[in-house]
Amino acid sequence: MPSLRDLRRRIKSVEGIRQITRAMQMVAATKLRRSQQRIEAARPYTQKMDEILSHLGDAIRAGTIYHPLLVPRAEVKRLLIIAAASDKGLCGSFNSNVIRLTERHAREAKDAKQEVELLLVGRKIHDYFRRRGWPVRPESEKYRSINQQLPIDILQELTDTTTSLFLSGHVDRVDMVYTEFRSAISQKATARQFIPISGLAPATEDSDREPARDYIFEPEPGQLFRMLIPKYARAVIFKMLAESLASEHGGRMTAMHNATDNAAEMIDTLTLQRNKARQSAITKELSEIVGGAEALRG
Repeated sequence: MPSLRDLRRRIKSVEGIRQITRAMQMVAATKLRRSQQRIEAARPYTQKMDEILSHLGDAIRAGTIYHPLLVPRAEVKRLLIIAAASDKGLCGSFNSNVIRLTERHAREAKDAKQEVELLLVGRKIHDYFRRRGWPVRPESEKYRSINQQLPIDILQELTDTTTSLFLSGHVDRVDMVYTEFRSAISQKATARQFIPISGLAPATEDSDREPARDYIFEPEPGQLFRMLIPKYARAVIFKMLAESLASEHGGRMTAMHNATDNAAEMIDTLTLQRNKARQSAITKELSEIVGGAEALRG
């Protein structure tokens, strides 16, 4: 059984850990609130962008493509996967879920005889795939440390990199893997196609649905799409990174809350052991005193 001194040291150590985890929980909760506000502020913009492009896609002439980012390749031979995790740990299963889904997605592509490249955001996921010899794009070095403010130049640079790889023919499709933020305690790793942009294609002649709007285009549709599609792509990148950051803070807040509760439970257990050990020592001393007194009397 541990001595009283050892138990006191362990209790003091666990109390220090509890203070740290509680502070980290409060910091994560503050960052989570800011991230939620950012997502809520950006959501009307992205929804309206989706709506406008969907209406334009329905209104233009069937079978006409006005932007190369909308054109799917006949055969996908080269796939680029953008995956976003975090540059720090202590956030529960946040990183491991993204890494697991990215690896599964990449292996499925390789099984389909596709060449796979990875563009990674966050130090944790970058180090994992680097150590295992996966083909990681050199641009990933720029995104090992994530700027929590998501400045526009980083979003534009990441968007330009992915779109130029597709337009140049270096890759035939771009997918993204990130954590979808649902609530502070619920996040889900998800994979989706990014480029070619889907869901904006016009209605075909044999389609049942009618054009949603009747537009007179000014400027002409090609120029309009050349202006809107890059903005839409940047909005998708922003949504991916914003949801990933919010999910990271939610995962860290939950993990630190659980760690704080576990530390409190451990302190209670150690305190009970300390009290038992102290009572046992007192009982032993009393027994020795009584025994000594009886020996002197006898």
